[in-house]
Amino acid sequence: MLSILIPTYNYICVKLVSDLQRQAARLGCPYEILVADDGSEEKYKGENRKINRIPCCKYIELQENVGRARIRNILGHQARYGYLLFIDCDAAVVDEKFLRNYMDVRRNAPVIYGGLVHPARLPAPELALAYYYEKHAEPRFTAEKRARRPYEVFRTFNFMIMRETFLKHPFDETIVRYGHEDTLFGKSLKDDGIPILHIDNPLMNCGLDKSSRLLRKTEESLRTLYALREKLEGCSGVLRVYAVLERMKMTGLVRLLFRMTRPVLRKNLVGKHPSLWAFGIYKIGYYCCSVPREERSLRRS
Repeated sequence: MLSILIPTYNYICVKLVSDLQRQAARLGCPYEILVADDGSEEKYKGENRKINRIPCCKYIELQENVGRARIRNILGHQARYGYLLFIDCDAAVVDEKFLRNYMDVRRNAPVIYGGLVHPARLPAPELALAYYYEKHAEPRFTAEKRARRPYEVFRTFNFMIMRETFLKHPFDETIVRYGHEDTLFGKSLKDDGIPILHIDNPLMNCGLDKSSRLLRKTEESLRTLYALREKLEGCSGVLRVYAVLERMKMTGLVRLLFRMTRPVLRKNLVGKHPSLWAFGIYKIGYYCCSVPREERSLRRS
């Protein structure tokens, strides 16, 4: 009946698997928990091999890193049961009825998204940017508010999908760098008229990045966004802002100002009191600089 699928990379998720297995054993239906390791370092794999000792659980080791899209497709194809529950490895269970909540509504839609929450307090100063960014957004992502934009706000962190639906709509494996595989997946569902049911059944996001690492990942995500810009037209706030700046012929000015202020912005963003406004400016400025000079020349001509 239920396959719980967890991709992992350089993260120990034994406790998450144990907590899920205890709940799954109470469901009274067949289940499995598959964890696929995307080429992690040995110190993480050594700990995660303990998953094989947990009933109905299997730890699968890939010898090379295949990326966030392909590893989810691998898990989906290896799953045996009709409902697939994808969970990120850095999640934590916060509700003893988490699995039951999903199973109670499993027939209501082919795709169900449960959402995520974050710790009540900042876990460590070096996580300030990620924490305040996510925590500030949290009130806007209740199930009721997510349902108003069901595809745009979809994330792969915690969702259930019918296996037959997933096999017809796999993740796009052309995405090999970080970012936007969930945005593109949501758009694929929208284009084919596959409904998403949003419910309040969150997991805790325990894998917040240090501010410096989050900036590097944000930059990589923006480069991925540029590569996917045609596929993701209308699905990204950064693309919408860039289109407005382009119509107003202001992209050159934004690039210039970003290059001048980038060190100051970075200093703020990796500090103890990062400005979310500065983070927004950083993202659009970096994206403007990511557009190749040749393309900018073509658009001006």
